[in-house]
Amino acid sequence: MGVVGSNYRIFSPEIWSAFLKIYFKNKLYAAKFFLDFSSDLKGGGDMITIPNLTEGPAPINLTTTTGALTDFVVSETRTQLTLDTWKGASKVFSDFEAARIASHYNLQEMELRDNIAYKLAQVLDTGLIGQTGGSLSINLHTGTSAVQVNNTAIQEAIRIAASYSLDRSGLAFFFHPNAFWGELMRRHQIVDASQFGKPTLGAGGGAMGGEFNPVAYLYGIPLYETPQVGTCSGIGGDGYPSTSHRNLLIHKRAIVYALANIDGMGVGPRLQTTSMLPGGNLAMRVVGDIAYGIKLIGANEAVRIISDT
Repeated sequence: MGVVGSNYRIFSPEIWSAFLKIYFKNKLYAAKFFLDFSSDLKGGGDMITIPNLTEGPAPINLTTTTGALTDFVVSETRTQLTLDTWKGASKVFSDFEAARIASHYNLQEMELRDNIAYKLAQVLDTGLIGQTGGSLSINLHTGTSAVQVNNTAIQEAIRIAASYSLDRSGLAFFFHPNAFWGELMRRHQIVDASQFGKPTLGAGGGAMGGEFNPVAYLYGIPLYETPQVGTCSGIGGDGYPSTSHRNLLIHKRAIVYALANIDGMGVGPRLQTTSMLPGGNLAMRVVGDIAYGIKLIGANEAVRIISDT
């Protein structure tokens, strides 16, 4: 095993791992919205059991003379969240390359922060709301790829959510940029509707933008724009073209996730540096990895809104 020279000090875990974790969290978008059970795994483990609480009975008339009660027998079920996904990203620097950039902080930042941390955050968000993510099996939907998203589709999504007793304080829209800018913002009804929640459209934030701020409000419900929203390709029974997207009106409790304690400190992704020796290369590999699990626990707590683009 080769000895790591002083030029590799800039890539050592004790310097960069904490920075990577902070940047990783800043780059999370959808993950900041949904319920995070990572803290339950700080002591280790690969599975979390989540109780499914049954709605209680409606109040009944009580006899004024006896106060007799008719009890509701509780019979709860459970959902298990299993950590079954492991993702990683790596880069290799030759000894010569590492020596050249040793004093260039901006290059280091781009390689580790803007690339590895970004990719790790992106893959987690995609796992939540992407093409094959936790939102794949949502039961409720409105809209069609045959027409662009209009005010009727937005109102229908809100109506469906209300009919399933989803409290609006926990709801949010997630739209692909193509659907948001190419369809929604071209309709004056949508622009007008957004004013009900905020006096202006632009509220900062955006896809992977660091700040978890909505770009708009529709009827008082925050809307987040992110390219991690999945396409309709391969969605069972929909038959929509791959150019259309499965935007969402979703409650924060519909999908849950947890990050594994892969670094032994219970704070998320891990960064490592390893020598390429004895494989024969005078080089150093920088690796970032993350392990996690995602589970849809509320198939009727979200509405897919199909868009044309």
